[in-house]
Amino acid sequence: MNCPLCETPMIVLELDQVEVDHCRKCGGVWLDPEEMDLLLEGSAGRDEIRAHLKWGEASEEKTRRCPICRHKMEKARVRRKAENAGIQIDRCERGHGTWLDGGELQGIIALSEFPEAHRIHQFLQAVFRDTIREPRA
Repeated sequence: MNCPLCETPMIVLELDQVEVDHCRKCGGVWLDPEEMDLLLEGSAGRDEIRAHLKWGEASEEKTRRCPICRHKMEKARVRRKAENAGIQIDRCERGHGTWLDGGELQGIIALSEFPEAHRIHQFLQAVFRDTIREPRA
């Protein structure tokens, strides 16, 4: 599968039942349906994030296209509280998955408050240590 941002072929990284398609060029990540929930499993902020996740938000960010069906994706903000700016992500309206620009997955993990020893936290730190970027607000 090619990256929806820079069209570079992505690599697949796997931990247990979670597969992450990762673009080594721009640092973006594609998650298949339900993988966001699997990644947030065991985090302190999972329910709060779900409660404040609103799809279809207006945005000045360029629209991304789904790497599977090529249709435009819709925007949402991942946040812990309604007043927080949060992290903007993209989702295929046809249900193929979710796109996170470089740094956004790490930002979501930071919002989620994982224990340092959590397996997902350790996996992401090991995999993305060379590509960690500040998420766009």
